[in-house]
Amino acid sequence: MKPLALIIVVGILFGIATLILSSSGESILGSFPPLKALVNKNKNANKKIETSNIFRTIDEGEVWFPQSNTISADTKIGNIGVLDIALDVVDSNIGYVGTASNGLYKTINNGQNWEKLFDRNQVLLPNAGVLRVVQDTRKPDNIYLAAYQNERGVFLKSTDKGLSFIQTYIAEYDKYAVSAITVDPKNSNVIYIGTTQGGFFKSSDYGSSWEVIEWITGSISEIVINNRNTNEIYVATSDRGLFRTEDGGKKWKNFAKEISKAAASNQVKSIQIDPTNANILYLGVTNGLLKSLDRGESWKFLEMLIPPTNLPIDSVKVDPTDRNNVYVGVKDLIYKSEDGGTNWSVKRIILPTKEKRISVITIDTKEPQSVYLGIR
Repeated sequence: MKPLALIIVVGILFGIATLILSSSGESILGSFPPLKALVNKNKNANKKIETSNIFRTIDEGEVWFPQSNTISADTKIGNIGVLDIALDVVDSNIGYVGTASNGLYKTINNGQNWEKLFDRNQVLLPNAGVLRVVQDTRKPDNIYLAAYQNERGVFLKSTDKGLSFIQTYIAEYDKYAVSAITVDPKNSNVIYIGTTQGGFFKSSDYGSSWEVIEWITGSISEIVINNRNTNEIYVATSDRGLFRTEDGGKKWKNFAKEISKAAASNQVKSIQIDPTNANILYLGVTNGLLKSLDRGESWKFLEMLIPPTNLPIDSVKVDPTDRNNVYVGVKDLIYKSEDGGTNWSVKRIILPTKEKRISVITIDTKEPQSVYLGIR
């Protein structure tokens, strides 16, 4: 090749290379799908992944995706600590989210959009901590909140699905929250609440008035009722283990000794009753997951895939439609067993920060393949 021709060819090749490497070169590469894919991949390589404090799966945990992050122009779900998620008992497209210090939120389209609920009565404060959201399955307009505002725990009741609230209980002392609520599944006029001071209270008139049932020696974290025998109630505490009454609260059994034989902790984060066999219990404690086959009289420590550095267990949920499906949240990992806790699979959730943890697991009872995670 003659020197002049060689110079011309080199110049042409150099010009093409420069064009490809420049930002304007994207329009040329874009006309070739394989090259366009490479360009887009490189463009997005350093793009920050947008995450959320609410995740959902629609295939029983195979794939988890963040729910809509933006609430308003200046507020994102990723900036709000989620304490509870409750799905409407009539229409599970509707959901309620209790937050650590931002009140109550609602979705009407499976979490695609969220709206903050502002109480018409101005009883529920915009900066309230909403620890539990419970809906009456027989009177679905009734929604109950275990909340903390103005440095005191309160029980709030709505009869119009959260448009307005009234307050029917307030803690006697500052710094103590109402931390747990459960509604009797057979008689929904009966409601139980628990406080971080250890108060276990009962209402027989849909939460309008209260009576003291027992002062538990521990900060109450959760209350669950045996669906077949509603006089049998378990009360979990975050510092003193597990308690049970079989007569509606007259006599109590403390399971501290039984739990100590299987685990080195009496700090109970979560308790679940098998939906088809009330003899079977699951207990999430600070150093692992326990299972009982005899209503708490003995416990087995379930071997899981959890590194000790990720403990404690933060949340446990048994599928109400399939007793073999058990979900456990630990830090940024969601574990699932399909055989009642013998074998486990694990998925990692991309959380907003390293300090965040999976605080709540909610299963859609109408479509159990749909599961929500709340992050705090």
